[in-house]
Amino acid sequence: PGIGAWADAPVPSQSATYELLREWGLPISSHFTVVDSADKAWVFIERQGRDRHSVEHEIDGIVVKVDELALHDELGSTSRAPRWAIAYKYPPEQVNTKLLDVRVSVGRTGRATPYAVVEPVRVAGSTVEFATLHNQDVVKAKGVLIGDTIVLRKAGDVIPEVLGPVLELRTGAERPFVMPTTCPECGATLAPASADDVDLRCPNARSCPAQVRGRVEHIGSRGGLDIEKLGEVAAAALTNKSADGSNPPLETEARLFALNLDDLLAVDYFRNADGSASKNATELLANLETAKTKPLARLLVSLNIRHVGPVAARALASHFGSLDAIRTASVDDLAAVDGVGSVIAESILSWFEVDWHRDIVDEWARAGVQWSTPGHTGPGAAGEATGPCAGLVIVATGSLEGYTREGAEEAILAAGGKPSSSVSKKTDFVAAGPGAGSKLTKAEELGIPVLDAAGFTRLLAGGPSAV
Repeated sequence: PGIGAWADAPVPSQSATYELLREWGLPISSHFTVVDSADKAWVFIERQGRDRHSVEHEIDGIVVKVDELALHDELGSTSRAPRWAIAYKYPPEQVNTKLLDVRVSVGRTGRATPYAVVEPVRVAGSTVEFATLHNQDVVKAKGVLIGDTIVLRKAGDVIPEVLGPVLELRTGAERPFVMPTTCPECGATLAPASADDVDLRCPNARSCPAQVRGRVEHIGSRGGLDIEKLGEVAAAALTNKSADGSNPPLETEARLFALNLDDLLAVDYFRNADGSASKNATELLANLETAKTKPLARLLVSLNIRHVGPVAARALASHFGSLDAIRTASVDDLAAVDGVGSVIAESILSWFEVDWHRDIVDEWARAGVQWSTPGHTGPGAAGEATGPCAGLVIVATGSLEGYTREGAEEAILAAGGKPSSSVSKKTDFVAAGPGAGSKLTKAEELGIPVLDAAGFTRLLAGGPSAV
């Protein structure tokens, strides 16, 4: 947050504004200066870059602003940023550490992903012990061996990334990583899902503990049913076998909404020291009860059907109004829905062909989950979208402050707009944050209005006239 507009400012400059805020008792960073030339600004940038990790708060760059407030209005802004300010971003910090091991994790889709276990090292403000390696081809391409001294950074100052080995520090004791042939969680044979799939996957979708755990966590996520007490730890507690080897409360997600207090009391995480139900237990049951009446679109996302994200789910829910109508629709009927298409339609039909998938839907229904939209009269009955952005095609790309990728899509839909994943002549607006890349370039080539996060928020609230 900051000062977006200030009529008749009582001070003449940005630097005086900081002093005024300090007088009001607000915390102000001491790491700023006023200079009278670009050369002096660069000296400050370089000095702060050398000392960036000794500052009491993390910084990834410096913003250079015109100090005189009167010039801000005169210089104005583009749709993306003010003309009176420019940011310089420091390159990501790189450090050396030891690659202790390469392990493999399995996600909710069965994808087996190698990751690096490194000697704990401080980088970009936090201690890193793990880093992604994506797949076995990436491990080979980076040329790292277990036992190597490696170069590590945080991509975008956020995600730990292995860059490569320090070859001159090799001792000969290092060894190559060998991708396992079986799932580390359930023992099933790993294999690509298709001939062109670069990833190995566990085919045991129904009962692989890692996949069940991932799906349950996804159900509770903000993009799913947004169940506050169903996070990573709770999902693991519900799906992991106990120390004595007894089965967990959930062997698949089918019984999720049928869970009761006795089920939870069998798990340490949901018990107090005296054996009584913990707050985690009672609040989870209350959260699950509330989730039974969440909108159909969210319920569809929570089923973990491949390719069915918030946009497709909202389109399906709006058009069909109930899960019964969706599961009995033909592939052509599904594909004809705007925002769905043939790939998603085929994926939906394939999902319902699996018996244990149908069991999930049926068990949830028996537990009280409402698989229909109240008042919806059937396929095609929904009217045109309404809202400030009705009829607008909007692409959100890059890191938009205040929005996750799914959150941006949800916000566009809630405002009546149509989110799109690609930029074309049909696109009305592009909301672009850092890392926008080729979508931003194409928008500029086509002359499509580009908004920053603040402009995106104004568009959602007030429509095109607000930007």
